Amino acid sequence: MKRVVKEWYKKSAILGLVVIFSSLAVYINSLSGDFIWDDIEQIADNPVIKDIRNIPSFFTSDLWRLISNPTIGSYYYRPFFLLSLAVDYNLWELNPFGYHITNLILHAISSFMVYLLGRRLFSNHIPAFIGSMLFAVHPVHIESIAWISGRTDPMAAVFFLLSFYLYILFRDGKGFIMLIFSLIAYFFSLLSKEIGITLPLLLFVYELSFKQQQDKHSHPPLTKGEWGDFRDNRIRILQIAGMYLVISVAYLYIRALVLGEAIGQSSSSPPIDKRIYTSFGIILDYIWIMILPVNLKVLYDTPLKESFFDWKVIFSLFLLAAVFISTLLSYRKDKTVFFIAVWFFITILPVSNIVPLKPTMMAERLVYIPSIGICLLGGLVSYKICRIGSPLFSYSKAFIPIMFSILSLITFQRNKLWANETVYFEKAVEDAPQNAYAHHNLGDVYRKTGRMKQAISEWQKAVEIYPLHPEANNSLANVALMQGDYPEAVRRYRVALKGRPENSESHYNLALALERLGNTDEAISHYREFIGRASPNYQDLIDHVTERLRVGDRGKGQDQER
Repeated sequence: MKRVVKEWYKKSAILGLVVIFSSLAVYINSLSGDFIWDDIEQIADNPVIKDIRNIPSFFTSDLWRLISNPTIGSYYYRPFFLLSLAVDYNLWELNPFGYHITNLILHAISSFMVYLLGRRLFSNHIPAFIGSMLFAVHPVHIESIAWISGRTDPMAAVFFLLSFYLYILFRDGKGFIMLIFSLIAYFFSLLSKEIGITLPLLLFVYELSFKQQQDKHSHPPLTKGEWGDFRDNRIRILQIAGMYLVISVAYLYIRALVLGEAIGQSSSSPPIDKRIYTSFGIILDYIWIMILPVNLKVLYDTPLKESFFDWKVIFSLFLLAAVFISTLLSYRKDKTVFFIAVWFFITILPVSNIVPLKPTMMAERLVYIPSIGICLLGGLVSYKICRIGSPLFSYSKAFIPIMFSILSLITFQRNKLWANETVYFEKAVEDAPQNAYAHHNLGDVYRKTGRMKQAISEWQKAVEIYPLHPEANNSLANVALMQGDYPEAVRRYRVALKGRPENSESHYNLALALERLGNTDEAISHYREFIGRASPNYQDLIDHVTERLRVGDRGKGQDQER
C-alpha cells in the first residue's frame, strides 16, 4: 500500500486528474465575477444570443456588426464564440456564474490536452505533467479565464490541441478517421479564433522535427525499393498538408466573404512598420512574463516605437534574434526542444501586430496558445534538472511544488481584479495611466454607480490624453446637454463624430441639441444618420424618430400645397 501511495506520480491517469483539478481550483474564486467590459455588450445587452433562431446569423456576420451596429464592421469572425454564449444564455440566462463555469471547463480541457500532447512529444509523463501544470496555474492566463469574453482563446486552444493530437494519432497508425477528425477540429478552431490558422505550419515543423528523424533511423541504408517508399511517404505527407491548406483557404474565403470591406478598415491603426518595431519588445515581454510573472497588468499601454533606430528597438531586435537563433540551433542537438521552443514563435505570429490589434497592442490573453510551447519547455527543462546527479541540484525536486504553489497563489489573488467593472477599470487606470480608453471606461462605470463628479473627471482626463476620443467627448456632451449648455453639447458631439463618424448615439444626441438651438434642418440630417446607423437595440427609438420625420415631411408637403 505504501508503495502504491509513494509512486502515485508514476500513474499517468492520476497525473491527468491532478492537472484538471489544479486548473479548476486556482480559478474557483472567479466564479463570483460579474459581467465586465465587453461582457456587457456581448452578453448582457446582446439580444442576438437570446434567441436560438439567430444561430445561423452567427456564421454569416462578423462579431461586432451582429452585436452592436449593423453599419460597423470588424476583423472578428468568431461564430463559435457567439454559439457558446447562446448555449450559456439558454442554460443560465444572465447569471455570470454559469458563463464562468464554461470558461473553467475550457481551460481544464486545454490543460489536460497539453498533458496528453506532452506525453506524446516526450514519451514520458513526468515532464508532460510539469509542463501542463505550469500551463494550468500560470497567472498569465487569468484574462482568458476570469474574463468571460476572454474565452475565445481557451476555446480555440481546445480544438487546436485536439486537432494536433488527433494528427499525431493518425501518423502513429491509428487510422484515417483520426485525420478526418483532426481536420474537423482544425476548422472548429478557426471558427473560434483566428490564431488557429497557425496549425498547418506547426504540423509541418512537427514533421520536420520528428518524422524525418524517424524515417532516417528506420531506413539506414535505403535500398532502391526503399527509396521509392521514402519518396512515396513524402508525397503522402504533402497530400495531407494539402488537406489542411484546403481547410485554411476555405476558411479565409468564408471570412473574407462575411467581413467584406471591414478587413481593410485599419486607417486608425499605426503604420505597419511602426507596429513591427514595437512588436520586437512586445514579444520579448511575453517571454519574460511567462518566465517571471512579476509585473502583470490588466491593461498594457505599450508606447509606439516611431523609428527603427530607437535604441530600444535595436536592442529588442538583437535580443529577440538571439533567442530565435538559439531555437534554430537546437534543431541539431535536440529536436524536441527545437519543436516546443519554435511553437511559441509560430503561434505568436497572428498576434504580433502584423495585423493591427485593438484596443491595445499587448494583452495577456493573446499569449494563451503561444504559452503552451514555453510551458512544455519549462516542464522538460525542470525534469532534466531534477535528473542531474550533482549535489547542487539535489533540492530541485522540492522547488517544483514550491513553484506551482507560488504561481497558483498569484493566479488566485489576481482573479479578484476581474470581480466587477469598478475593480477592473480602477486597476486598468493604475496600470495604464496614459490610456484614454481606460479613463473613459472608468468614468462610465462611475456614471452607472451614480458618482457623476468622478465620472466627469475621468472623461476629462480621457480627452486631455486624446482630444478626439469619441466616447469621452460624447459622454461630456451628454452632461452638457442635460445641463442645458446646448452650444457646448453641439461642440462636443461634433468632436465625437469627427473621431467616430459611425456613432449613431452621437448623431441622435447632436440632433437633439441642434433642435434646442433652433437648427432644425441640420438636426433632421443627423436624425436620418441615426436611423441609418443605429443597431436593433434602438428599435423603439428608431421607430419614434422615423414617425417624427414622416410627420414632419407630411407637414412640409401640406405647406407647399397651400
